[in-house]
Amino acid sequence: MANIVCFIAKSLIKNNTCTPFREINMLFLVSQSRCLPEQILLPQRRFILTHVFFPVIFLGLLFAEFHWGAGDVWLGVHFYDAVNHQWPYKESALIKTVFHTGGQIVFFTLVAGILLLLLHSFKSESRLKNCRRNLAYLFFASITSPIINIILKSKSAIYCPWDLKSFGGLNPHVHLFATLFNPIASKAGHCFPAAHAGSGFAFVSLYFFFLTIQAEYKFYGLSFGLALGGIYGFSQQMRGAHFLSHDLFAFAVCWYSSLFLFWLFFRKQLHWIKS
Repeated sequence: MANIVCFIAKSLIKNNTCTPFREINMLFLVSQSRCLPEQILLPQRRFILTHVFFPVIFLGLLFAEFHWGAGDVWLGVHFYDAVNHQWPYKESALIKTVFHTGGQIVFFTLVAGILLLLLHSFKSESRLKNCRRNLAYLFFASITSPIINIILKSKSAIYCPWDLKSFGGLNPHVHLFATLFNPIASKAGHCFPAAHAGSGFAFVSLYFFFLTIQAEYKFYGLSFGLALGGIYGFSQQMRGAHFLSHDLFAFAVCWYSSLFLFWLFFRKQLHWIKS
């Protein structure tokens, strides 16, 4: 984890200063500047399509197929032992210790590292002071989406797979929006969206962070968040704690909250160009 924090710090400081922006893949055009440029030039139509509309369409179709279709149950069957009526990996020491408890430690370690960098930027002699807004964005974007997912989960009536009758449990399979028409179903569940996977997906905020620091690293940031959330999510699916649709919804929360905070923190520097 220290290496990841150091990588962030090195991307901020290069030759005793922050790295200038460059034009990357003809998608993001930004002026030569420090951490906080006077302008961030973005192709309006392309950015909105690729960051707003395409993700919601793609994720929406996937979510509909797995949540309201047969995808969730089909995938869950692969991890459920129908003969013995149990989830073989539910109490797996490896998954619980490494991927669940260890995953929580990774999240808090990364957030703590980012917070330390942010606090260090307030020192008058700090070389990170020009990057304070960027670090503040990364910190708040990385904690906001997990908080949203936790709140949504606490209000959700959707049950975990291991609670369902079809997987050896006692409860019905409740779908999203079902509680609008079935008040009884709203009394329990609290298993949607996937908060643990969301703590990994939270770091898709690195995509937007690197976009403002060193744009050539933005897809590394995106890949890190996707990989971390994917590993957390898959390990929980193996245990019967969540369906894939729970992870997809958690990712959507992380992506769009990071996108909104990117606009909120850098709206004065954003300058749209027609494309």
